[in-house]
Amino acid sequence: MRVAQLRLTMAVALAGAACARGGAPAPVSAADVAALEARRAARPDDPDLNLRLARAYYGTKRWADARAALGTVLRARPGDGEAQAYLALTYEELAHFDSARAVYAGLAATKQSDDVERLIRGRVVLLERRALQAAARQALAREAQLAATPPDPNTVAVMPFRYTGRDSTLRPLERGLAALVVTDLSRIGRLRLVERERLQALLDELQLAAAGRVDPASGARSGRLMGAGQVVQGQFREVPTANFRIDATAVRANDGGVAATGSSSDQLRQLFDIEKAVVLQLVQRMGITLTPAERLAIEERPTRDVQAFLLYSRGLEARDRGDFAGAAQAFQAAVRRDPGFQAAAQQATASEAAVSAAAAPATALATDVRGTGTTTADAGSTAPAGGRGAGDEAGTTLRTAMDGAVPSGVSQLDATTRSTTTEPTTAPNRLSEAAGNDGPTRAVPRGSLTIIIRKP
Repeated sequence: MRVAQLRLTMAVALAGAACARGGAPAPVSAADVAALEARRAARPDDPDLNLRLARAYYGTKRWADARAALGTVLRARPGDGEAQAYLALTYEELAHFDSARAVYAGLAATKQSDDVERLIRGRVVLLERRALQAAARQALAREAQLAATPPDPNTVAVMPFRYTGRDSTLRPLERGLAALVVTDLSRIGRLRLVERERLQALLDELQLAAAGRVDPASGARSGRLMGAGQVVQGQFREVPTANFRIDATAVRANDGGVAATGSSSDQLRQLFDIEKAVVLQLVQRMGITLTPAERLAIEERPTRDVQAFLLYSRGLEARDRGDFAGAAQAFQAAVRRDPGFQAAAQQATASEAAVSAAAAPATALATDVRGTGTTTADAGSTAPAGGRGAGDEAGTTLRTAMDGAVPSGVSQLDATTRSTTTEPTTAPNRLSEAAGNDGPTRAVPRGSLTIIIRKP
């Protein structure tokens, strides 16, 4: 199925589902809002009235007023799923991305229908794209300040590789190879890796041409903006004697000097062997001694099917430009070639969810979501001796969000990280899965622009 057909099929199905449940709410007039406000003046703490008013405020784009009204609802009824969904949607509109993600995480911790869980996942994928773009713009606005701050020498960013050959079908490997190098370097205990998507958002904001991706000056600048002390840049091409060659350089962000190099060539079918050889050369020349466990982890392959990996790379390329339908098609094709390709399967699920969320009215989530099952008493209660329940966990994340998780309005993504090409060794929990991550979150100091990739 072609991309356009896939997009149309999914959009029509979702539009039909939305219509079945009433579709988008009827337009709200200023007179309607004024009438509701007058009624609330007499009963300011009425949760039902405040929820109706919050819907009206949301429909008229009065986001701050909607948030205040929802706060009243949730103080009285912390388990109100519709109010929580509207709160998450409102935080999205206010560009309070961390707060939106915290509320979505609380909803995801409760039992929802498959359709609602898909919508939650999709909305998080879409808002994270917006958050990355906002963070990139903020980094550029603070470039002078960031340039004056010494970057962490153990934090590494990996630029998309540059293809210098003539076979355009191989060009998507620019993204796939970068993702693979990020994952391999993240296996090393002393290194921290900037998330690939975060760096890509910055490069898009910089509108950096392909040639700039191997320019040491461009790499050094990108590293400083990301708080990375070293930046890996590389290129690949066909060569007459060995068919395929990869060259990579690690550049110091503070002075643009070369810290390490790596090169390897072989037949294209040995793509993963070539990439591993380059990574191991870089690591050795960085002065890093690997433990046996680290070396073994680096040698792992996400797949042994080069064509499946090329399809996966096409999916990353489509996702980076916001074409989630095209990305889903490519990731699905990769999984069909190699059903054990976990990274492709995870990306396919996330991209499909994003297509669903983009096709449905935003308010469809609020229409269909179930309550968390908490009560006013539950919101402040302690967990039983056996551990925390879903309602208690949801109440905690909700209170965190309502306390104002992101006063700046720009997301730091909670320093939550994910592996880009391999599945974690432990099963992801539902909170992390819904938030687009493969494991528990880790906090970074507020204002930091460094995103660290959690080790699988």
